Amino acid sequence: AAQGEERECAFTDQQQQWDVERVAGGEGRVSPENTTIRCAKGSHCFGLWEKSPPGEVRLVKQGCWNHLGDHQSCRDDRCVVTNLPPQIQNGTYHFCCCGSDMCNVNFTEDFLLPSPTTAQPVCKDTHFHRACLQNLIVYHSSLCFVHTQGLHNLNMMEAAGSESSLDLDNLKLLELIGRGRYGAVYCGSLDERPVAVKVFTAANRQNFLNECSIYRLPLLEHDNIARFVAADERTGPEGRTEYLLVMDYYPHGSLSHYLSVQTNDWVSSCRLAHSVTRGLAYLHTELFKGDLYKPAVSHRDLNSRNILVKADGTCVIIDFGLSMKLTGNRPTRHGEEENTAISEVGTIRYMAPEVLEGAVNLRDCESALKQVDMYALGLVYWETFMRCTDLFPGESVPEYQMAFQAEAGNHPTFEDMQVLVSREKQRPKFPEAWKENSLAVRSLKETMEDCWDQDAEARLTAQCAEERLAELLLIWDRSKSVSPTLNPMSTTLYNER
Repeated sequence: AAQGEERECAFTDQQQQWDVERVAGGEGRVSPENTTIRCAKGSHCFGLWEKSPPGEVRLVKQGCWNHLGDHQSCRDDRCVVTNLPPQIQNGTYHFCCCGSDMCNVNFTEDFLLPSPTTAQPVCKDTHFHRACLQNLIVYHSSLCFVHTQGLHNLNMMEAAGSESSLDLDNLKLLELIGRGRYGAVYCGSLDERPVAVKVFTAANRQNFLNECSIYRLPLLEHDNIARFVAADERTGPEGRTEYLLVMDYYPHGSLSHYLSVQTNDWVSSCRLAHSVTRGLAYLHTELFKGDLYKPAVSHRDLNSRNILVKADGTCVIIDFGLSMKLTGNRPTRHGEEENTAISEVGTIRYMAPEVLEGAVNLRDCESALKQVDMYALGLVYWETFMRCTDLFPGESVPEYQMAFQAEAGNHPTFEDMQVLVSREKQRPKFPEAWKENSLAVRSLKETMEDCWDQDAEARLTAQCAEERLAELLLIWDRSKSVSPTLNPMSTTLYNER
């Protein structure tokens, strides 16, 4: 087929039928009545299927493929899967593209299976296929999924209840302290113990179930992850079903609120940032201990409102309703299984450029989702240290601002952040006071920049960021209580990313 011809492709989006600009980059016309799409000149067709171990095949997405790179791999008249698909949550995703009308209706496999006596080889990472996998996800239309269990028989609820000997009949909701996208949060008491209670509406049941499934993972308990107490279902005051998630109560509230009402010195700021990083590093780590197993987990909505401050000035991470287990086998099914798209979620202000661009790397889904968390962590660092008194010697500390608040205001749109972060490659600005050429300030700025790097693969891991933050505390110790901005040192940091 000639390069300049328009192409007609099969079109399916199993998540939601968003406008065609989201589906085909503004270069296609959808015909919903016959599920086809007319693609722009030079485009090809693509398909993505999920194949589960029993051999079940589920169509995920079909449409136009208009990558401008090497078209050789898409010239076949059939949609042929030529690379051994990456394994994700015990299933595989099969991607193919092709160069004739409606060629993406079905796919054909043409790759060598690994020998059962050898480890599964890493797929050859050709320039074209790397680009394909990096650019296939579009906002609100993801190809990498978290599988969460639907619980028509309430097995999860029963499991959650069995973990605690506490009698939730004694739970009292005392004061409304916040509202989120999934419901309300109350300060309460349980057997005279102060607790926080997150109340989900029936419409947000799936987020409740997902959050419970994360909190109930073996080995998840950590000083910097909020402590789960119990979960339950009840009938609310108006006769509607509600879902309750009970956690320890942290009276200082969110990091966002904490930073808005007080400033902190260098050591206190480092403690806040280091503790968040420790929690995220633990979340990102796959652990085995005897018969217990904790998969790596990506948070997927990390921001200063989903971090709480403890009485000792350290933090805990909360809100796992959108989190994804990245390693290990898919849980046993209990009824209907639901899929949540990766780039359908998160807080717009904290979205990484690859999410805004629709370019999350599918070849290594685990690393890609961790890198999205790390971008957000860099923004949390900026918010935290912008309230550090020692970094503004001789002047007043600026009022608390969320990341990009100066550039995009209080309610940025997705398009606002696309322009700022993806096209203009902007990041929160460092103040004039941070131009001092001291080791502490240079190391701090470098750490932030290495977390929010435009190139996702160049970002620090959470483990390396944890080392960096620990080193920042040591720099202060070595400076013998001299302000870090006034104490240039010759040593430099060498941390592998």
